Amino acid sequence: MPIDDTKLISEYKSLTGRIRFRIFTALSMPAAWFSGLRMDVLDDNRCVTSLPGGWRSQNPFRTMYWAVQGMGAELATGAAPFAMSRSMDEKLRMFVISTEAKFVKRAKGRITFVCSDVSKAREAIEESLEKGEAVDVDLISVGKDSSGDVVSEWVFKWNLLAIERK
Repeated sequence: MPIDDTKLISEYKSLTGRIRFRIFTALSMPAAWFSGLRMDVLDDNRCVTSLPGGWRSQNPFRTMYWAVQGMGAELATGAAPFAMSRSMDEKLRMFVISTEAKFVKRAKGRITFVCSDVSKAREAIEESLEKGEAVDVDLISVGKDSSGDVVSEWVFKWNLLAIERK
């Protein structure tokens, strides 16, 4: 059974609702909750997450800690496949098998991460549904500061496998 688009839109809305997302992160990802991670946009084209600067996310040099940036960047690449997994009859096993990061500028203030590879994620899931085997896909997330300057670029290789529910 393919991804149900009606359910998918509902999942997108659920994840972008501020209160529901805060409850979800508090229960499922407490570090994301503590750091103030937000889901700003999630649709068929892109996923946008953001993190505030400040004491909860900074390193001793008063810039955003690289691991906090990684958390925001990973969610930007993983939220859409997660929503898709909740909108299909099959179960989706998904995990990161590798990551690469490039740090371009000091990250200060609110950092926004954009992943425009939602269609690539969907194609990989549909390929796994069709073939019945795991599919690897590289999803890119770019972090920018409030002035629009790139602070970091991330590539997450996701391994996606659709499994029939028993």
